Amino acid sequence: MKKVLSLLVVAAAVLMGSAMAQTDSHDVSVTIPNLLRLRIVNGSTAEAAAPSVAFDYNTLAANVDKYIAEVNGTTSGGLAPTTVTDFGNVIVFSNRTSWEVRVNASALGFADTFTLGVAAGGVALSDIVVKPSGVKGTGVTTVAANWDLANTSGNVNGDLVANGAKTTGWSSLGFSGNDYKLTVNGDENPGTYTTTVTYTIIGL
Repeated sequence: MKKVLSLLVVAAAVLMGSAMAQTDSHDVSVTIPNLLRLRIVNGSTAEAAAPSVAFDYNTLAANVDKYIAEVNGTTSGGLAPTTVTDFGNVIVFSNRTSWEVRVNASALGFADTFTLGVAAGGVALSDIVVKPSGVKGTGVTTVAANWDLANTSGNVNGDLVANGAKTTGWSSLGFSGNDYKLTVNGDENPGTYTTTVTYTIIGL
């Protein structure tokens, strides 16, 4: 009788042990967003609050002299901006296989700053040129050597200035506000000319 009881206890222990060795499973789902981003920044990846480029040749005598020298043809490549604010770089982020960046500018506005009774004249969007001087980043295939702000392509987003593929994080297009240049020839009417420039990234 004792032997039978002992065997039953052992059998129960073995059954209990096998019941604890259970398995189960669950699914893991990963969804990666389709990312295309473009930012004008000033020294980081944080978007600049109010980027701007100014060509103000009115206030300082040295700037007046620069304008006269450019008109007389003694300088080359156009006039540099007198002030650049929050525009240290243009960066893009993409996990797509291909994209392009286009640039478009609004029609020039004009203010008769000196109350001379003159209208706009002698300044056009084609006189404002961008000449990249920086290094393009990973995933940026090409950046145009230069372009002006006149839309010659007829595309609603403006002219093509850069293209590329996956960037592996934020990547530089290699130009800043300091790479803007203004060409003048002396027929410009006095006053203040303004435009808003928009860069658009498009997935292909």
